[in-house]
Amino acid sequence: MTQTAGALPPAPVPPAVIEWLQGLLRERFHNDLLLTQADNGSWRLSLPESETCVRLRCDFDIFQSDPRQLPCGHWLPQEETHWLPEGCVGLPTPGAAHSPQRMVEHDDDGYLLHYDLLSLAYWMLSRREEAGRKDLDPHGRFPAEASHAFRHGYLERPIVDEWLEVLRKAMLAAWPRLAMHPQQYSIRLSHDVDTPARYGLMGGGRLIRNMLVDMLREHSRDRRALMKAPWIWSASAQRLDPRDPFNTFEWIMDRSEEAGLHNAFYFICGRTDAKRDGDYPPGHPAIIELMRRIHARGHEIGLHPSYNTYLDPTALAAEAENLRRYCEQAGVQQSEFGVRMHYLRWQTPDTPRAQVAAGLVYDTTLGYAKHPGFRCGTCHEFQAFDPLKGEAMPLRLRPLIVMESTIIQGLRAKDSGAAEARMMRLMQACRRVRGCFTLLWHNTMLEHPHQRRVYERVLSHHRELAVPPTQRVPS
Repeated sequence: MTQTAGALPPAPVPPAVIEWLQGLLRERFHNDLLLTQADNGSWRLSLPESETCVRLRCDFDIFQSDPRQLPCGHWLPQEETHWLPEGCVGLPTPGAAHSPQRMVEHDDDGYLLHYDLLSLAYWMLSRREEAGRKDLDPHGRFPAEASHAFRHGYLERPIVDEWLEVLRKAMLAAWPRLAMHPQQYSIRLSHDVDTPARYGLMGGGRLIRNMLVDMLREHSRDRRALMKAPWIWSASAQRLDPRDPFNTFEWIMDRSEEAGLHNAFYFICGRTDAKRDGDYPPGHPAIIELMRRIHARGHEIGLHPSYNTYLDPTALAAEAENLRRYCEQAGVQQSEFGVRMHYLRWQTPDTPRAQVAAGLVYDTTLGYAKHPGFRCGTCHEFQAFDPLKGEAMPLRLRPLIVMESTIIQGLRAKDSGAAEARMMRLMQACRRVRGCFTLLWHNTMLEHPHQRRVYERVLSHHRELAVPPTQRVPS
């Protein structure tokens, strides 16, 4: 890349960042890719025994500045549209206020991209934007409204994946015979077990209170189940009563298995906040029996740590150990466990550090509580990176694209079409970049027929999207 006359080349990128990005590219594209920083500061992507390379502009320092001041332009090509991913007419350019006249150029060395999509990938995936922020919501969470993506209108786009698609096309132009790793759209469904029962697994006083609340205020609650609440409560000593309106676990597994899916169920295994944590004892015989049934049907058990564990490594490790002990009681044989934090509470990099110390292998917290979309700019799993210590972490991150309540909370039956359409747009965005649509759906949000219809429509749409284009029947 040619530097402006008299300008100093960009500062060196830390070697750990280069190594982590190289790992990302190798995992996404090809095992032999080599990523270096050239003498003039640009990124250089090469292959062994090939003189051709792909170079990219490097603006790493810009992405280390105050994220609230980071510019954002838009690339709307008129003549270079063949470089764009499927379905895109342009791409946002975080870190660059203006797009070059030509984004991709061919020269004697190979191809040159005039946008620093690699520093963008580092910035988005490491959550560098969130480190040290004080503009948090009442739960201590970094809110979507404070994010660069929300403020500049690209939160519902997998922007990192879209730019990597541009890079993919440049690499195939440079190395036409390069055998890229195959990638395919998929869906991952999971369920946080905050409240497994409405009337079971509680003391008599709480049962009476729940019944009164449902009778006086929760008019949409199942009235037949309410009238049978004392019998549901007494029948839940060893197994959740199938009449309980929150006991939707068998229905969830039935529907998902029909679609060929195996879901994950995350259980609370401790208490650090009396008001916000689960209102069930995780070692209760009915919970152990539920875990046993979930495992027997081929689904996954995971950890849903209690409210304050996101900044308490000791408590998080204790709850992870509790989960392992309860799973042993249930006969659940899993060598590895994943996690999603309660209330989606997360602080970069303290929370993933605590998860690593607890022996957890993946996290699927990183979505926003009030807005669906791509908090990390991707719908692909990736290795975590600590932007403060500047090192990779032995933890896989599976970004959360949608928590159902962000779309269907308070949904009326007549409005379900709009909710379906929004979810389907996000699913299609994932499919365009061959990524994974990760959906959290609480068991308590399937009590009513219209909620179940939306869930079933999501599964139906997934089956349609999962069919390769060559096998689709024209409509």
